[in-house]
Amino acid sequence: MIERPRGTRDLLPEDMYTRNKFEEILRRTCNNFGYQEILTPTYEHTKLFTERSGPSIVEDLYAFKDKSERDIALRPEFTASVMRMYAQGLRERPKPLKLFYFGPTFRYERPQAGRYREFWQFGTELIGPDTPRADAENIALAHFCMLNSGLKEFTLKISHLGILETFLKEKNVPPDDVREIYHAIDKETLEELDNRYDFLDELGTLLTSDMDTMKDLIENTNSVDHLQCVLNTLELYGMNEKNYKVDLSTVRGLDYYKGVVFEIDAEKLGAERQICGGGDYCLGDIFGIDISSKGFAIGFDRTLLALEKEKTDIGIWRPTCYLIPIGEDALSYTYELLATLRTEDITADIELMERSIGKALAYADRMNFKYSILIGETELKEGSFTVKNMKDGEQITLKKDELIEEMNKHESK
Repeated sequence: MIERPRGTRDLLPEDMYTRNKFEEILRRTCNNFGYQEILTPTYEHTKLFTERSGPSIVEDLYAFKDKSERDIALRPEFTASVMRMYAQGLRERPKPLKLFYFGPTFRYERPQAGRYREFWQFGTELIGPDTPRADAENIALAHFCMLNSGLKEFTLKISHLGILETFLKEKNVPPDDVREIYHAIDKETLEELDNRYDFLDELGTLLTSDMDTMKDLIENTNSVDHLQCVLNTLELYGMNEKNYKVDLSTVRGLDYYKGVVFEIDAEKLGAERQICGGGDYCLGDIFGIDISSKGFAIGFDRTLLALEKEKTDIGIWRPTCYLIPIGEDALSYTYELLATLRTEDITADIELMERSIGKALAYADRMNFKYSILIGETELKEGSFTVKNMKDGEQITLKKDELIEEMNKHESK
């Protein structure tokens, strides 16, 4: 038997319904913030991803040579592709550019709970403005995406890499060592660097300090002031310290981040709890472009797992009408109703297996239909339809116009 490849999944009809509902929530939220949808190719030239992150990243990619010996990779994320798109076709458009995307991405890594080799990513890019207001909007949009999904237990952590950079620069840390220190902060292994730096206690204090204390620990406070402006603007979105926490240990894992960064964790997921991350980044220089850009990506699969663990019901597929013709004479009359219902955009299906009424009703119940409509000799004579409520078993008789009106009431519920 040929099985599906490791790190992939088969998504059943009920899975797809939930995923589509979540996708609709994210799309609607982004549209409400003035964002427009884009889509980039599933594969790119490998150089697009190695240009900034280095050749070692190839180990984590699905990279290969095509039939013309070109180095190609399936996209591991969207941001680099979006900046390529911007460089090739969007540079002349008015700023700000507010974009969002959704699609499959691929990474060759060990599969685990909520993490697959083929996974879906929903994300945004805000290109143009380099202001605290833009940083605040970026964070607020991510927050409301989570809020609108129905997720309850999540933590939004906000940081500013410029504060850490300033501190390390004032301690005369060589630029090549900064990334190593960031990595130690991220992995909570700073103690392993004790024999190399004499300021780690002071750094630990900075990482857990409030805004006022930060200013006492560094000389150049521009980044602290910028972060404070971001927090003040978040208040205008109705957000306060109950909705987020300032956490300078939030440093993000990719080399191209700078400035304000943030992460969202879902508490129910345990160790692998991050479901969203983003901030201010610099990728335009790959294409010789000096442009501010910021955004975030939502781990679509992991967020759905968090919603499932919270027992949050985004929605269960409940088609509206199941038509059951009784006898050959009722077929024409039934198919006429079927066509009308579908023209009216009412979800309607019809019995195809010529089963008994009892078995057809059992199927309709199992498939979660709201109503079964029975059409037999009596209905043909009277020009009516017998409508059975599949939840409570109640039956009523309706004329066609009455039926259409009643089903329209229930189609979207």
